[in-house]
Amino acid sequence: MKKATKLLLLSILPISSIIFLSVVSCSTTSSNAKQPDKKPEKPNENTPMTPRIPDESKQPNDKSQGDDPNNNVQPHNDQPVDQPNINKDEFLDLDKLPKEISFERFSFYTSKDAKTALSHLWMDGSVIKLIFQSTYRNIFERYDINLELDGNEKEDVKKGLIDKVKVKFTNKKDKKSKIIKFTFTGFKVVQKTPDKEDKNSKKNYIKKKEKIDSKLTGLYPSLVAYMIMYTQEPKNYKNLIQKDSINFEELENNNPNLFADPEINLNVAALKDLLLEYNRELGKLYKDKIIAVSYDDVNGKLGLKLLIENIEENNTIASKYSETLEFSFEGFRKIDLKNPNKNVLSLLLPQNSFKDMIKNNVFKKKIEALKSEKQKEDKLLINEEYARQLIFKNLLVQIIDNENNLYRATQTLSLQNNKKDNYTSILGLAGGGSLYPFHTIINNDSIKNIYLTINKENKKHKVTINFEVDIPIFASTTSDLTSHATSGDTNILKLDITTNALID
Repeated sequence: MKKATKLLLLSILPISSIIFLSVVSCSTTSSNAKQPDKKPEKPNENTPMTPRIPDESKQPNDKSQGDDPNNNVQPHNDQPVDQPNINKDEFLDLDKLPKEISFERFSFYTSKDAKTALSHLWMDGSVIKLIFQSTYRNIFERYDINLELDGNEKEDVKKGLIDKVKVKFTNKKDKKSKIIKFTFTGFKVVQKTPDKEDKNSKKNYIKKKEKIDSKLTGLYPSLVAYMIMYTQEPKNYKNLIQKDSINFEELENNNPNLFADPEINLNVAALKDLLLEYNRELGKLYKDKIIAVSYDDVNGKLGLKLLIENIEENNTIASKYSETLEFSFEGFRKIDLKNPNKNVLSLLLPQNSFKDMIKNNVFKKKIEALKSEKQKEDKLLINEEYARQLIFKNLLVQIIDNENNLYRATQTLSLQNNKKDNYTSILGLAGGGSLYPFHTIINNDSIKNIYLTINKENKKHKVTINFEVDIPIFASTTSDLTSHATSGDTNILKLDITTNALID
């Protein structure tokens, strides 16, 4: 019916009108098929411009990116990288960063040669945050950025650069991280003059002592390493201190409650005097500072990295650049992994504490099952997390040094502070770490393989608990120890602990 009406109207109209209607109809159809491109909005001049990293995905592409046949708009490649499910590789933005980072805007660093600059980066690496904040703000806002110096950096004073510098990027949302190596440039170029024969060479200022006093080598190297760094710059380690425990402050000066030898003094001046020999004449020209250390408690090794610079009054012809010297020392106390009883540290669960523990339901139900003889096995494995918590809370620390008679504890030590019984925890570092007698980390998860057994003795029952405590023994990288960085060579000292109690 509609078609007939339409034909009737067309037959009435003159030919010119029909032609006009045809043109209008074609024009309308064409405009529906393709909309004119939208003009880009003019950016707000008051909005700060963020430096953008070149993005290959935004480069011109010969392939058309139009709409699909169903008029569904297809996603384009210029969507923000931080939208979910856009990039399979969430670190794609990092992969596009240039591998050179310039320090030209920082006069403090441009006035220093590469070796000196690296030494200062060891002491304070916060400048890397400033660089990314100003130059790559989108990266700065998405990641926590920190230097990861490990001693493998290569400085070139003639080219004014530092190669193989690791920077760690940690995603602020999911905490996933990636380490990338960069080359730092823009440092002072120095045509270094050889001074090997110069009697005033910085290399002649400090030498390591070939024979170290036994009152120092009788200590574990991790303790010595941490105390050197802390006593030199205490403010850098305040966030590591666990209050009311055996921490840096308890160990800094001779503590007769922890050491038998009254001459043991764990401050940097005393320790340097025991480890290093100084040319006092050259001390009028130079000053030194320990910028990094390393330790290995399994093999009894200690490493020092020193920065030597001119003092302000030194206007001699001697070299104006700084020197870094590294020394390694062996012969320190070692952890005996095969014979745990020969080590200074041991743990025990007091019998009276165990008696109180078995009143708790986590143990009480297991003991009743064993007493009823319905249990086929003669011992029960305890897997409950709360059982580990109870054990950890009640463990005491024993310090016995029969070999060197250096370590000594005149107070009751534990893994967890107990003001009621006046127990002091040895875990004086944040995160469950210890300094004394050596550095390790102990927590609830260190307790393994908890077993209960029961035997009838006369009219009583003898309940025995047996478990292991895994104590990690570390070897560190060369660092300032403000963060826990190990070389990967972590060994486990296993302590086997048994306690029993009589019950009705």
